[in-house]
Amino acid sequence: MTHSNRKRFAAALTLAAALPLAAHAETFDLGAILKDGIKKALQKDPAADSAAVPLAPGVYDGSDKQFERTLTIRPNGKFALEVMQKGKPGQLRSGSGSGQLQANGGQWRYSEGICTMSVLPQTASVQVQMDRCASTFGDVPFDGNYRLAKTAGGAQSGAGKNKALAAQLNCHNLNLSENGVAKLLASAAGATPTQVWEHEVTLPGGYDFGGLPIRSVQLSEVDGGFLALFVDGDAAAIKTAIKKTQRKSSSAAMLSKVGESYPFPGKPNGLPYVQCRSKAVQNGLY
Repeated sequence: MTHSNRKRFAAALTLAAALPLAAHAETFDLGAILKDGIKKALQKDPAADSAAVPLAPGVYDGSDKQFERTLTIRPNGKFALEVMQKGKPGQLRSGSGSGQLQANGGQWRYSEGICTMSVLPQTASVQVQMDRCASTFGDVPFDGNYRLAKTAGGAQSGAGKNKALAAQLNCHNLNLSENGVAKLLASAAGATPTQVWEHEVTLPGGYDFGGLPIRSVQLSEVDGGFLALFVDGDAAAIKTAIKKTQRKSSSAAMLSKVGESYPFPGKPNGLPYVQCRSKAVQNGLY
């Protein structure tokens, strides 16, 4: 076959392949649909993600019994992260790093080489997850929930805490009615009362149970209703805190563990927590 014949043959094949699409062009133009989808994806405003999930600037605290963790986020998205092991001076582990966070699909991300940091904004806190960052930031545990401790303006997050909620969180006359603790929790967390039932709620810093910082709480309607408090402390510390908060009240606190009576998604079995419920419920009178 000569060169000119090969060109004619190729042209004929191209025309034959195009005929079926042309015959249905009026009802189904696949090429146009694909082009339109690609065009819309390319034209998507990158700022839409950050607008949908705002990242509040300020100082966040993610400390626990073993490590002090501080995450500072500035209004321009720059961050500084510091982690220091608690204990006597000596060979204590530490890690730190800084960079620029970028909005990415409903969360904020930072990457440097193989290191990736993801920050997911939540109510009055952020969830931090690090991946392959030991060589960049240090070989310490960075992951966890960091509560907003100080706003960008310098105000302490817990400075204006609600006294009525603080009393409820110490299991003093726990009120499970629609105008009780659910309404107070919703106001503190920026949610609606219906959103706090059967869901873990992270509170602004400043609330505690008998001196133990409260990490999160969960209201449940199961078995007459109760309030679970997840605090920064082990079983022994919780027992001491319960003794400190005891007073004449229509409700009482007790030490419980995840999985013994009730499961909590995302919480490991055996994790100690404070279970607060009315004395009538405890005595089976509900």
